[in-house]
Amino acid sequence: MPLAPPPPFGTRTEPVPPTARRVLGVPAHRLAPDEPNPEPPATAAWPWLVFGLAAAWLLQPWLPANFAWLLSALPHEMGHATAGCLLGRPSAPAIALHGEAWTGIAERQNWLCWLLAAVATATAVAVRTRRGIAGALLGLAVLLPVLAFRPAAEVVIAAAGHAGELLFAAYCFATAWSGGRTDTPAERLVATFAGGLLQATNLRLGHGLHSDAGARAFYATNGSLGLKNDLLVLAEDLCHCRLETAAAWLVAAALLSLPLGIAAGEWWRRLRD
Repeated sequence: MPLAPPPPFGTRTEPVPPTARRVLGVPAHRLAPDEPNPEPPATAAWPWLVFGLAAAWLLQPWLPANFAWLLSALPHEMGHATAGCLLGRPSAPAIALHGEAWTGIAERQNWLCWLLAAVATATAVAVRTRRGIAGALLGLAVLLPVLAFRPAAEVVIAAAGHAGELLFAAYCFATAWSGGRTDTPAERLVATFAGGLLQATNLRLGHGLHSDAGARAFYATNGSLGLKNDLLVLAEDLCHCRLETAAAWLVAAALLSLPLGIAAGEWWRRLRD
């Protein structure tokens, strides 16, 4: 009996399991109606968020010395340096593993302010077909020089340290919610744990400074290299308010990092699908 002819080139002879579809990144809307959606529902992220946050709060006292400090110092000093550079002040962070960190910020260079605005404008023109990105870049091109030549620039740079920590925490929460690169429980858990450590550190700091005179006294003397800590700079030198007020702002920002991260993660998940 003659053999049956082979199937045409490109014809799939065996069904692909749902797990393979997920690895290959097949969007849900391209599946046949009778095929299950390989992407887990958004609510699947909640157990890992809850578990990771609980682990971050409960295990922080048992972590190796300076672990949470180093995790915070990296985005903290990069926040200062990024804000400084964007506002025309060349900046560079420095972090020592024994527990000292600071960011060197130079005087404003007017040419750098206008160069960054020109680069943002040119990039917006280059990507003008993507209206959302182009609009954001044009807004940045206008906002940067407006801020750079005003006293508000100092406020932004001083606040950018803790803002950098909390934005990175929000990124970690977004990764946990969307599944990140691998869409595995391990990645969701690690991302939530890192974000939870950053959020917990800022919440503890803000609450302590707001409610405890002893914590405020210690904070006034423990700046790296003898420098003044950020919230004191914001409260006493720039905003002319009480340290307790600046601490309350920090608590509010730390609480917002979680819903901000979940919203960003949901947006990324829908784009991926």
